[in-house]
Amino acid sequence: MHDNLYYDLLTRSITAFQAAMKGPDPHGEERGAPTVNDYLIVLQGQKMKLHGWGAKHPKLGTTFIQTSLLIHMTENQKWAHTLSRWYRLAKPVKLDTSQLSPDIDLAGYCVPVGLGGVSVPLHLARRVMAQQPTRLSRIAEEKGFTELSETLSDIARAWPPKEATSLSD
Repeated sequence: MHDNLYYDLLTRSITAFQAAMKGPDPHGEERGAPTVNDYLIVLQGQKMKLHGWGAKHPKLGTTFIQTSLLIHMTENQKWAHTLSRWYRLAKPVKLDTSQLSPDIDLAGYCVPVGLGGVSVPLHLARRVMAQQPTRLSRIAEEKGFTELSETLSDIARAWPPKEATSLSD
C-alpha cells in the first residue's frame, strides 16, 4: 500500500475513533443511521466487518452489506461504528454450530463464512477492536507519520470508549 493510502486510512481511523469516543447521538446526527439486521461479525485477514441486511444505507439502500472496518460496538450492542459511519444494530444471527461437531459444544466459536472469513463471537471481536488504535499507531510510526502516531497513541490510552448511561436508544 502506498504511503498516501496509509495516511488516508490513518486519518480516517482517527476521525472514526474520535466519533466512537463521543458515542452515537440517536436524536442528532445519527438519527438517520442505517440499520444492520441478522448480522455476523466477520474477520477477514486483519479486517473485521459486519455482514448483514442493511436498511437505509446512504449509498446502498436496503440490501445485504459488508461494512467497512468495524472499530467499536457499544456495550448494549445497539450501535456499531465502522471506519465510515455509525450503524444501528438489530439482532445478530444465531449460528447453529451443532452440526459442525455434534460431540462438542461449539457455541461462540469461529465459523467459516464465505470464501475468506470466519465469524467471531462478540467477546473475541471486542479484543480485536481494543487493539486497533495501538496497531494503527505502530503503522503510523513505521511510516514516519509522527503526528498521526501520537494522536493514535493518545486514543489507545483511552480506548475502548467508556459509555454514557444514556445510550438506551
